[in-house]
Amino acid sequence: MRKIIIIALLITFSSNIKAQTNESVKEKKSSNIKMEDLIIKDRLFVDIFSSIWLNFNTETYKQRAINQGVNAAFLFDLPVKKNSPFSFGIGVGVTSHNLYSNAQFYIGKEYTTQVKAINENIDYSKNKISFTNLNIPLEFRYFHSSGFKISAGIRVGLMADVHTKYYGREINGKDESVKIKNKKIPNYTKVPVEITFRSGWKYFGFHASYMITKMFEPAKGPQMYPFSLGISLSLY
Repeated sequence: MRKIIIIALLITFSSNIKAQTNESVKEKKSSNIKMEDLIIKDRLFVDIFSSIWLNFNTETYKQRAINQGVNAAFLFDLPVKKNSPFSFGIGVGVTSHNLYSNAQFYIGKEYTTQVKAINENIDYSKNKISFTNLNIPLEFRYFHSSGFKISAGIRVGLMADVHTKYYGREINGKDESVKIKNKKIPNYTKVPVEITFRSGWKYFGFHASYMITKMFEPAKGPQMYPFSLGISLSLY
């Protein structure tokens, strides 16, 4: 009789432990599902955009309608609290802005960066100035379980490269084709800062950015800056 009672108690105890374990596993699975629903994998993304360069156009030189650029970043997603749709994103990125125009950048008086229009009689296929910076993006983000997402933030960068490219007939009037890449562009801003905005659904979205710093130092170059619009692709 004693053995039967002991066996019955052991079976009851084992059943209780199994039930508790199953409930714990279910709760854990449920928690994971909620997190996956809320946090769309928006850690590695690429933004492809076109920039409108403000404070640049004059009567003699104009920018092209499309000034394509690209931004790529990897962000760590830090939820405000467990299962929260709100989070902070911080990481590293690289951004490249391009300005295509009929303008030539050159070194003027007192080592300032000046701009002048290329003669209309000169044929060329490419004329641009490029600005590439390494940056730290910071975002405040909202993710909905449906896949909708929206974020706003700031990018603080360190300018890594500034150069011009020109493919065409010799600017000085010689009748010969040249390809010129000039990396000796002075007076550019060392620390560009941009306000950013992204919104979309799951892996696709809309991207916008506005640079609050000018591309060149005050009184040492044209006080131009880009406002950019484009698409955002979340790769992971």
